[in-house]
Amino acid sequence: MTDRPTTTDDPLRAELYLRGDTYGGFGVQQLVAQAKRLEANGTFSESIVAGEWHRCHTQAEDWRSEAMETYEEFRAWAETNGFSLEPGFQQRTRSFIGMDDVEEVVVFPVVALAVYDADELEAVFPCTDGERTHTVESALAAFERGDEEWLTQFDPVSVDHREPRLEPEPESVAAD
Repeated sequence: MTDRPTTTDDPLRAELYLRGDTYGGFGVQQLVAQAKRLEANGTFSESIVAGEWHRCHTQAEDWRSEAMETYEEFRAWAETNGFSLEPGFQQRTRSFIGMDDVEEVVVFPVVALAVYDADELEAVFPCTDGERTHTVESALAAFERGDEEWLTQFDPVSVDHREPRLEPEPESVAAD
């Protein structure tokens, strides 16, 4: 990890990914409101609440491949930085009673935050280096304190998009 400036002078873009089975939870809505405040004060150029993702995904059954593509992008960032996405994201096997099928699944966290600078993924939360866990809450709190320098501890990875892979929620839903 190196100390380096962000690639542009524009504010960063925040993408919040919410798990559908917990979307209406009070804590989740507080994080959405916190990200929207950071957008309003200019810390983020925009804060996007990306469409809800399901709790478990497999490559074979996921009709919304964007969720797994997003996970793979996050995983590449974590590997570049020597971090793990677990325990927030969990990879495990799943089987069904009365069937011999066993499949690998990814269990998605209640909420995840991706921070982008143009076409670079700057950071993903939650993540851990084995000793410290960086949560969505702690990342947003650092931005609220105006402590953007801590972001330079992470190495960005280039991405091939400037919009979330999952559909953003309508403003009325994201603001509830």
